Amino acid sequence: MSGLWLVAPALVASVAGFALLVLGPAARRPAVAVAVTGGAVGGAVAIGTLLRGPWLHPALWTGPVVATGGPPIALSTIVDGLGVVVSVMVTVVAVAVQVYSVDYLRADRRYASYAAFVSLFTAAMLLVVVAGNLVVLLVGWEAMGLCSYVLIGHDREEPVARAAAFKAFLTTRIGDAAFMVGVLVLGFSVGSFQITDVIAHVPSMSPGVRTVAALLLIGGVVGKSAQFPLHVWLPDAMAGPTPVSALIHAATMVAAGVFVVARLYPLFLASAAALAVLGVVATVGMLGAALAACAQDDIKRVLAYSTVSQLAYMVGALACGSPSAAVFHLLVHAAFKSLGFLAAGALIAAVGSNLMSRMGGLGRRMPLAAVTMTIAVASGAGVIPLAGFFSKDSVVSAAWDAARGGVAGVPAWIGAIVLASALATVVVTAAYSARLLLMTFAGRYRGAGDPHDPGPLIAGPLVVLAVPAAALGVLGLSRDWLPRWAQSPYSLLRPESLAPATGLATFSLVLVVIGGAGAWSVWRADPTADPARVLGRLRTAFEAGFYVDRLYDRVLIGPLRRASRAVVRFDDQVIGAAVRGTASETDRTSRQLRPWQNGNPQTYVTGSLAAVAVLLAVTAVSLVVLA
Repeated sequence: MSGLWLVAPALVASVAGFALLVLGPAARRPAVAVAVTGGAVGGAVAIGTLLRGPWLHPALWTGPVVATGGPPIALSTIVDGLGVVVSVMVTVVAVAVQVYSVDYLRADRRYASYAAFVSLFTAAMLLVVVAGNLVVLLVGWEAMGLCSYVLIGHDREEPVARAAAFKAFLTTRIGDAAFMVGVLVLGFSVGSFQITDVIAHVPSMSPGVRTVAALLLIGGVVGKSAQFPLHVWLPDAMAGPTPVSALIHAATMVAAGVFVVARLYPLFLASAAALAVLGVVATVGMLGAALAACAQDDIKRVLAYSTVSQLAYMVGALACGSPSAAVFHLLVHAAFKSLGFLAAGALIAAVGSNLMSRMGGLGRRMPLAAVTMTIAVASGAGVIPLAGFFSKDSVVSAAWDAARGGVAGVPAWIGAIVLASALATVVVTAAYSARLLLMTFAGRYRGAGDPHDPGPLIAGPLVVLAVPAAALGVLGLSRDWLPRWAQSPYSLLRPESLAPATGLATFSLVLVVIGGAGAWSVWRADPTADPARVLGRLRTAFEAGFYVDRLYDRVLIGPLRRASRAVVRFDDQVIGAAVRGTASETDRTSRQLRPWQNGNPQTYVTGSLAAVAVLLAVTAVSLVVLA
């Protein structure tokens, strides 16, 4: 039964979600009770699973098997270290979001449906985490896409929210189409959709099948984890409520792509082409998104581009042969990024604006928000001794090892480009992090009203999440950061120390100081102006995300719109015209024949006699001719 134990959080979240949908919008108090209790029970089960230690061993449970025309589909689960730690991450962030949302959305008349889809979103991610079968995993994968569409477009009266939801849904569907084909390729080539069977058959697969399957799966990963070039949906997803941003950007959706690569890592490690694609995606994504973050005025968009950059670090670790470093940074990132978004929500609610240019001086007015946001962004920047320092430098160390040719199966050039981009990104991350803190909390207040720290339902999750955001990184110093009892024969994730190399860590800290000090010196020269002014003409390009959206509009969206308009014209002017012409001709003919069908018996008799006379005349003429 241990294989079923970890399914409990997903079941609890699902039951809570459907119960909330049944309650309806009028029953707010019961909805709050169900949402928070469901999240808390799911989190307690996940944490209890982690702490069971020697009594729980990695287990594969297989339930009912569904016969198909091809490989059968088994309802199965995998319980191992990877699944357990990610489940704890998901449930802890989810319950924090549910508690936070009670106050944050206290005036929202659709709170019950919102809380329902948060619960279902959590359940879908947990299904991905525990799935032992690729088709089961795909179900959770697609359910997340649906829930994200609903939650991003929660404020559906706003055109920007509707557009952002549609963009997220459409963009991720592009990657999901490739992902589904990749699942089918693996299932039919192996004869089974069981993850353990797929991993066991990786060595015997042909190189072509391995590469094609891995590249197709990467397509889905790039879409779900918002990596270049399908990252464009994530900044626009900020149109959703801030707690939704915390959930999507930290624990669900974007984390799913990295998790899937880690789960199926032997497949990717066996394909040099797949590792190369992962390396290039990470190299472009981490630095490009960090540069874009430097020019944003919307505080949520800064955090959104930061998410793209941080996820690229994880993809870079996977490209460099270190799934342990990728998962470790995934856990730490969930803590500091969820904390950052929830702290940003407190600031936005107090100030009434997302724009940092309308903030300033909030350090004295909102000390709790200032402290928690500082922990969040400083951890993301890799400031010692916060958690992000340890996890980010574990990625840098993995890239260093790969660049020196020390990782079997990973070409050294992949490690070299990831390392160069990671180190450059350290400087840029420190710069945009310092800019965010200075524009928000330092100087004079540039907004309106009298902002103050939030109440306990919002402050509580901030305080709770600040603890792992600050201290979780020290776990990586121990070989047992991943419980030894959970060492899995189903993946390459192993208990190992992820302590960064002293030299690299020192160099990384120097880069952090350079980036932060540079932003501070620019701000100090004119505290009333945005430090991004030093970017000059580049600022416009950075703020627009290097015009990737505009490129898609010109290369893809524009031609598709023109083609669709041409199809509409052809349908209207050719096909429609033919149909309308047939109808008009039929009408005209009927009008001409209508006098003969007037209901007068005399007319009918006269016509019949005339017809008989004509027939007689034709008969007579025929007889004469034939004679």
